[in-house]
Amino acid sequence: MPFEVQSDGPIPAPVMIVGEAPGEEEIRTGKPFMGQSGAELNKMLGEAGIARGQCFVTNVCRERPPRNDITVFIPQVKKNITSDCVLVGGKMVKPPVARGIDLLIKEIAAVKPNIIITLGNTPLWALTGNEGIRKWRGSMLYYNDVKLIPTYHPAAVLRQWDLRAITVQDLRRAARFRGGAPYPHPNWQFTRERTYKQVIGTLDKLLTRIHSGERLRLSFDLETRAGHIACAGISWDRSSALCIPFMRISKPEGYWSAPEETSIVLQLYYLLTHPNALVVGQNLLYDCQYTWRHWRFVPNVFQDTMVSEHSLFSAQPKALAFLASKYCAFYEYWKEDK
Repeated sequence: MPFEVQSDGPIPAPVMIVGEAPGEEEIRTGKPFMGQSGAELNKMLGEAGIARGQCFVTNVCRERPPRNDITVFIPQVKKNITSDCVLVGGKMVKPPVARGIDLLIKEIAAVKPNIIITLGNTPLWALTGNEGIRKWRGSMLYYNDVKLIPTYHPAAVLRQWDLRAITVQDLRRAARFRGGAPYPHPNWQFTRERTYKQVIGTLDKLLTRIHSGERLRLSFDLETRAGHIACAGISWDRSSALCIPFMRISKPEGYWSAPEETSIVLQLYYLLTHPNALVVGQNLLYDCQYTWRHWRFVPNVFQDTMVSEHSLFSAQPKALAFLASKYCAFYEYWKEDK
């Protein structure tokens, strides 16, 4: 059997770090993350306030894949699946990965970590079933009842240096939650399909606050379809939001009657154009084109988060999911939710 690299670190440990597979230096030393990737990992952990000596460090696969290519052990196309492959987590994998995942599960039970940091796509998939580290990094997830935060592998950071800053930020998030308490999950108050009376009532309450002199920060967003406004979303605090539908596939004539829709749009006009309404949104230039074209008004824009982010960090992504992963107190990738 090829040489397998052993895990390293105290048992139990508050933090468990899971990589993909060993490289050349790990095979030579017999310990995980001992080469350039390991040195960079140690630096980033230090910047995040995590001492590597307090971490249990391991890999999904304990055997070095040929050319450091994990897809040799996790075939990506049907023709590469061989008779020794077994089904694990919806994928056909070769024995080194199957053995590694079985051992990893046993290690988690023994180490009893408060939080697991997964580095790269393979451990993200192995422990959560999710794939796409660019999408899921920074998400506050769980493996069973153990907190888990995925981020980039240090080898990816060394190949693409602009990934480093957000990787350190992900590690800082892990550092904040390495205690035994669960994530503080917000008590969301989201309403999607209210009655006309409820929609008007909510807008009236917001208008009353504004007319009383309160400067109210309102997050605003539109979803569009075929050149028309499908729905409008408004949020007035961290946990409360209202989605007002205007289109529905099952009602081609429109979600509301003509008088109801006219009344709702008029209330939106009074609310969103009021001087005390501080309208915030992502790429609001797009939304404002639609409000002007269909509703003949432009909101009182206070801040466009996409423009702000690009002005401050021009080399970083400015998509909404990336911004949410940086700034939200509770974050889990959501863009593909149905």
